[in-house]
Formats: sequence, C-alpha cells, structure tokens
Amino acid sequence: MKNFLYIFFTVSLFFIHITSKAQILNVEKSRLDVGDSSRWVGNINVNFELINQQIETYGGGIKGNFAHVGQKHDFIVLADLSLLNSEGFDLLQNGFIHIRSKFRKHKRLSFEAFTQAQYDQVKGMNERLLLGGNARWRFFRKEHTVLIFGVGTFYEIEDWRWEEVTDTETIITTASPKLFRSNLYLKYRLDYNETVYLNFIVYHQSSFTDAQNYRISGETNINFKISSSLTFNNKFTLWYDNQPYVPIDQLNYTMKNGIIYKF
Repeated sequence: MKNFLYIFFTVSLFFIHITSKAQILNVEKSRLDVGDSSRWVGNINVNFELINQQIETYGGGIKGNFAHVGQKHDFIVLADLSLLNSEGFDLLQNGFIHIRSKFRKHKRLSFEAFTQAQYDQVKGMNERLLLGGNARWRFFRKEHTVLIFGVGTFYEIEDWRWEEVTDTETIITTASPKLFRSNLYLKYRLDYNETVYLNFIVYHQSSFTDAQNYRISGETNINFKISSSLTFNNKFTLWYDNQPYVPIDQLNYTMKNGIIYKF
C-alpha cells in the first residue's frame, strides 16, 4: 500500500438549495476576524464516507486543515486519509496533502501557488503530484458571501494501475502521464446564519495538447454548527474524467458525514 501522500484534489458539480460553509477550514472568514494580527487556525474532521466508483466502498477517515492567516498573505495545509472497505477487496486507502500560499489577499486580484500529492486505490491511482499557480479574481465580497473566479495552470505527474479479473485471465492496465493542464474554477461561499454555512466550488482542468483530455469536478459542503468548537459536516463531491487512463467509470461520487473540531 502507498504511504500517505499529499494533494488536494477537489471537485464536483453539486449544489444544494440549503446552505453551508467554506472549505471545511474557512480561511476567508478567518481573514475578517484576524484584524491587524497574524495567527494559526485549524480543525480536525472525523467522518464516515461512501464512494461509488466502479465498486461501492464505505469506511471512515480523518482530515486536518491548518492555516497561517497573515495580514497580507495566507499559508494553508490540507491533509486527508481514508480507510475503505468493499466486499471482495482488501482494505483500500486514499489520501492527499495540499499545500497552498495566497498572496495579496486583500486585493480584488490576488495570486496563489500550490503543490499537492494524492493516491486513490479505489480509482487505481497510485500517485498524483501537482505543482502550479492561479490568479484569483473576486467578483464580489460582502459580509456573508463571496464569489471568486480562478484561472491558472499546473504540471501533473500520475501513476495508474488497474487490475480486472475475468474467468480466464487478469488484465492489467497501466499509465504514467506527465502533462500541463489548465485550471479554471469558480468558488462560492455563503454564511446563511450563525449556525449554517455553505461552500461550493467547481473545477475544469484540461490538457493543453488534447482538448478531449479534461476533467470536471466539484464539491459542496453543508455545515451545521453545534457549539463554538464542534460542527456537523455534510460533504458531496463529483469527479468526471472524459478520458480515464484506466478502464474505470468516467463519473464517480463521494458522500461524507462527520464531526469537525475547530481550534
């Protein structure tokens, strides 16, 4: 099994009419609270999850989000590890680490640089490494809501291996692509009230050399505040790969429910 790697992988086209919170770690809101000081913020999320991709798996995981919220710039680390079970398969894992720096955060036009790594045994992805950057344009920001558009690029290295067992043989498919992708995303956050928060983000990531090699993904978080330190989280993600490197479903989804401890 792969050791715990890093990334952020993101993604899914889903919107629920009720409301939720920004990326489990709400850095945008922390910026409003920090004033003229700098500080560390973070949270830990323990969850139950259901994944539908080729096979249906279920299990649990733990996620940690940490950020240094500064006067001009932010530094963010996201980490996630899940252990999953499915009938007929050994214990499966997926996980990531995502490291990101944001610059000129108070300006309408800001910038970010990121690196990330990921592995996903459910998909047959042994490794995914990214290095890239984005420009962010803030369409608007009010007291309880913000809408941001991002455009950028990243270099991607992946290692795939998929085994399919038939009555007569085992078919193994492998791929090790290395390429630059464009990165477009739209992020919306709404603080519905003091206890309910919404965050929605959708990505389009395409190869520069093959327009048909693209992925669309999105993520929705619905959070309900229990106390000043505890929050109940509902998360739904979708991932669509127009040209999978191995014979898996083009569309898959993940649903997670968990408790977040904020510090």
